[in-house]
Amino acid sequence: MQRYTLTEYADASRETRAVYDDFMRTTGATEVPIWLKSLGHSAPLARAYWERARGTLFAGNLPLPLKEMIVFVVSARNGARYCSACHAQNVLSLDKTLAFDDLRDLVSASDGFKLPAYYRAVVAFAGKVADDPNCLDDADFEALMDEGFSREEICEIIAVIDMATMFNVYTSSLRLDLDPNYRAIL
Repeated sequence: MQRYTLTEYADASRETRAVYDDFMRTTGATEVPIWLKSLGHSAPLARAYWERARGTLFAGNLPLPLKEMIVFVVSARNGARYCSACHAQNVLSLDKTLAFDDLRDLVSASDGFKLPAYYRAVVAFAGKVADDPNCLDDADFEALMDEGFSREEICEIIAVIDMATMFNVYTSSLRLDLDPNYRAIL
């Protein structure tokens, strides 16, 4: 059963087109992704989801490649096929030193993929928060501070994890199809 309908650009309201245009202008995309088209029937919903993503990913102090890695890791741990594929693509486009198999190794916890300590600390923290945010202790925060993250940046990391979880619930509940340029990790 198809759980969603897509609102194509040509069929969208003026307000929804404004959201689509802002998305494409901000991200450099030439197409509106399926997740956004699935919200296109409601300009307020499309705007709310896009503004959350834009404010979390494209503002703040943390570099975008790190934020994309966080979303990828959380999405993969949550079994969110759409989000893990989307953000795997984003990570690979932002960090040319990584390959698809590196991300697959990261998801499978293979020892073949070695992250720098800075990324390793964030990935461990993100995984722990994704599994159970109530299990964090001071040592988890201290590990990030030992890698040079400020308390404000740790709050930003948590905000990225929270945004990823929101999108994971949305895209997984609807079983969104992958955009043509995404490759499934899960």
